[in-house]
Amino acid sequence: MNTTQTLLVHPDEKGLDELVAALERDGCAVDVVSSATAALGEIGNKEFDCLVSEYELHGDDGIALVDAVRALGSDIPAILYTEDNSLASDAFDAGANRFVRRNGADSRVELREELAELSTLSLGKKADITGHEPEADDIVRAVDHAPLGVSLSDPSLSDNPIVYVNKMWQEVTGYDEDEILGRNPRILQGPETDPETVETLSTAIQNEVPITVEIRNYRADGTPWWNELTVAPVRNDDGEIVNYVGFQHDVTNRKRAEALAEERAEKLTEEKAALNRILERVSGLLNEIAQALVEEENKRIVAQRVCDEITAEEGYAASWFATLDSTEENLEIEAKAGFNGPPDHEVSMKQVPAAVTKALETEGIATDQVGDCTTGTLCPAAIGARRLSVVPLTYGGKRYGLLGVYGEGSDALDYREQTLFEAVGKMIASRLNAIETAWILTTDRVVELCIEIRDPTFSLVGVSKALDVPLRYVGMTGGRDGEEFELFVTAQGEVECSTIDDIPDVKSTRIVSQTDNSCTFAMTVNTGEPFTTLADYGVSVVDVDVTPESAQLVLEAPPNQDVRSLVELLGQLYDDVELRSRREYDRREQTQNEFASDVDRRLTERQRGALEAAYINGYFEWPRPTDGGQVAESMGITRQTFHQHLRAAKGKLVEAYMSSHDEVGKPVKPQ
Repeated sequence: MNTTQTLLVHPDEKGLDELVAALERDGCAVDVVSSATAALGEIGNKEFDCLVSEYELHGDDGIALVDAVRALGSDIPAILYTEDNSLASDAFDAGANRFVRRNGADSRVELREELAELSTLSLGKKADITGHEPEADDIVRAVDHAPLGVSLSDPSLSDNPIVYVNKMWQEVTGYDEDEILGRNPRILQGPETDPETVETLSTAIQNEVPITVEIRNYRADGTPWWNELTVAPVRNDDGEIVNYVGFQHDVTNRKRAEALAEERAEKLTEEKAALNRILERVSGLLNEIAQALVEEENKRIVAQRVCDEITAEEGYAASWFATLDSTEENLEIEAKAGFNGPPDHEVSMKQVPAAVTKALETEGIATDQVGDCTTGTLCPAAIGARRLSVVPLTYGGKRYGLLGVYGEGSDALDYREQTLFEAVGKMIASRLNAIETAWILTTDRVVELCIEIRDPTFSLVGVSKALDVPLRYVGMTGGRDGEEFELFVTAQGEVECSTIDDIPDVKSTRIVSQTDNSCTFAMTVNTGEPFTTLADYGVSVVDVDVTPESAQLVLEAPPNQDVRSLVELLGQLYDDVELRSRREYDRREQTQNEFASDVDRRLTERQRGALEAAYINGYFEWPRPTDGGQVAESMGITRQTFHQHLRAAKGKLVEAYMSSHDEVGKPVKPQ
């Protein structure tokens, strides 16, 4: 009967006895260990036909064990035996040969079948060796060339010196036979040899009993190595000790693997503990911040509550919320918590920690340690903190401020926590954007800006120059989910669109409608600038008049909009940008964009498409240049379907217009 030497790695007693019994009934000789470290030690010390491991182990897991076994160069067949079927792919990637899902008696049968298939060990039929017994010279030769270090010492001589070593002993220790014969084996000991192990070894020799120890030895060149040493007395026929035999087995690789496994287990334990500490600290904080963002509708109150919640959580010493002033030379502190005195309301950018500057430059979280800066009211040392992390609060390309967080403990604000605070920063910025957008839509005060762009790289200026006619911007569509943009433009007189095909950013053109006095055409372009950026900043485009030399943009912005930064923003996109006028006034009726937004919410996609197609093709002009059938054909639908959608759209358009006025005809804000 074949016997399969099986190493079973099982973390507890639950189900262990039944499993071992089932394997032994099929002829397996089972050694059981409970940890990856112990398993690596057994594999380095003994030959096995197969490794069977559970996934959940003490301090590690079965996949990591298989990976470590393969890293040591062992090709022992390995089976991962666990109830989690989702781990199969990872197990095979780590080098497992088989995966067996544990689910009761049936799985034990499957495991035994897999073991039988993997095992190649067979005792075979016993042979007759009569007349082939080895001679004394054969035994000496075998010992001399054994793959294990063998030595003999003579206790009848002073200090029990070595009287014989085989070739492997010399190879492992680096000592030649001439150097070592006549010396005591303690010559292999060195500075890191454990005295207690030496004492245990000496006691066993004195008591004339065999012993096996693992001892730190040193080769002839001083290199340390781990020796699994077995020493046993050799007696003559009268029972007297004539020699001590020593077997030296170099287990350095195994000890290194065990140390690696222990280190991994220790690091895993530390990592889990750190994650638990972070989760305990941050989970409650996230809930409190989320509640503050939901409850408050004022930017400064939101900022103050966020700072208060952060500082109230254990592990954080202080917090602040700040924005750059219009000159970008000072940091304005709008909210703070945890400071007994400073910082002042305004801090010069020349005195801020490097993390502030880096966060502004990279638009990512930046951190300073306590020793990175020593002066300034925002430095960690100023409030007795160990770290400062600065989180930029950005949404839709716009920065709403900076959040500073000070960590007290040695583990506060590590790389894991910084990742969480980046997510918190995005959450805060999103809420600030929503607050600002809501305020813009409901405020009665607006700022009208007239800005001139004299740059031919602005696509509309380039088109006007190529056609040599004035243009008026009508609108823009597209830009969703990676789509290109389509700009709609009206020109005076007839135009030849082929003359603008070579303009950068213009991919194609098409005529939408043509009359004797004007032509409306569409341009497919790669970028929606500057209109997309203006929208991100809450700015509405009221009108755009274009000549071959320049474009005049009439914009509406909220009163708190930093006009200088807006002009500088456009200046980064185009050369020669100038603010021509600025005026602030009460907005007593909906803007064109707000009314369009209200209508857009009411219309379905098909109704909106029918309305846009009818308008673009001149269906509402008189006399009509196109009829309903032609418009329907351009949409790829029937004439009846087109008129059905158009009637519904017109009804909703009138409804939106009427609902935007009260009984006396005064416009009201959309809700």
